[in-house]
Amino acid sequence: MSDVYLFGSPVAHSLSPAMHNAAFKALGMPHRYSALEVEPDRLVNVVTTLRHGDALGANVTIPHKEAAVRLVDEASDEVRATGALNTIVRRGSRLAGANTDVAGFDAAVGPDRLSGAVVLLLGAGGAARACAYALLRRRNEVLVANRSSERLEELVRTLELAGRRPRAVPWPKGRTALSGVDAVVNATPLGLHGEDPLEGIDLPRVVVDIVPTSEMTPLVKRARAAENVAVVDGLAMLLHQAARSFELWTGAAAPLEVMRAALPRSV
Repeated sequence: MSDVYLFGSPVAHSLSPAMHNAAFKALGMPHRYSALEVEPDRLVNVVTTLRHGDALGANVTIPHKEAAVRLVDEASDEVRATGALNTIVRRGSRLAGANTDVAGFDAAVGPDRLSGAVVLLLGAGGAARACAYALLRRRNEVLVANRSSERLEELVRTLELAGRRPRAVPWPKGRTALSGVDAVVNATPLGLHGEDPLEGIDLPRVVVDIVPTSEMTPLVKRARAAENVAVVDGLAMLLHQAARSFELWTGAAAPLEVMRAALPRSV
């Protein structure tokens, strides 16, 4: 039996173990996926342990997606472009980093929903970097707002694709703050504990909330109740990034419908 881990803090709420363990069982693979609470000062030691033994690798989540890039031996194109990873694959004693959040975002949103859209991205962490990269690759105009100006400035300074960059804007305030915006992507943790990052603000025609929770987040609930608003729930991105990670660890096609069925609600 080989292990796969989720490194992050917090991780107790994670739905990833249910998905991956269901997939391993469905394919008769003797592996086990476990969530491990890892504080920042333990990350180096924990990642180093992957080099020894027979672990397949790990997922990496908040707050480690950027810091973990420095701890792997190889990095995919998406990792180099975004400066963040969410997947580590062990290859002998070497560690390869991948960012399956990019593919997960693309699959969740679909090819046409954001065509030509001006998109406001909320957040400037590792997940936001993956979303920003995917949006730039689609040739969207990308505006980014974040509560920490330092992280926001770092994102817009370092993320570029074919000469195009995201543009920093203030955090939206006031009911009509999103006028002129076609879509909003919430890539912050706001929603994990019942927050609505856009409370009191009229929503645009597309709302993407990548926060993966057992119950719908307040933002998703409000968007679903609104007229003429298309909604992408965080469980969709979670599912598709997980499927890609599974394939990198095992070399086998992910049983997507089995993983979907392991989620607490339909997506």
